[in-house]
Amino acid sequence: MKLRIDKLPKTDEDLEEIQREVEGSHNEHHHGESDLESVLGELYVNYQNLDSKVKELEQENEKLKREVATLYKVISKAIVALTAENQEDKRKTLSEMLSLLNDDNR
Repeated sequence: MKLRIDKLPKTDEDLEEIQREVEGSHNEHHHGESDLESVLGELYVNYQNLDSKVKELEQENEKLKREVATLYKVISKAIVALTAENQEDKRKTLSEMLSLLNDDNR
């Protein structure tokens, strides 16, 4: 801590001035601690919000992965149905497609 008085105190006024400087710097230190606690508290709340959002996005990502997988399965069944030789194979494949779509909606 740097005091403005670079000489030894010779009077009571010098001592009072030094005391005021020390108390002022001490109050600034406590004010800084309060600011730091406030900033840390705000950072922690922001961290919790971000963590919550990450978990939410991960869940949404998993849901979308399952939906994309279902779409690929449905498309593959549609291709099989389009290339089927007879009506029975087409009905069977279309039934499988319908089953995939119904399973995905649950």
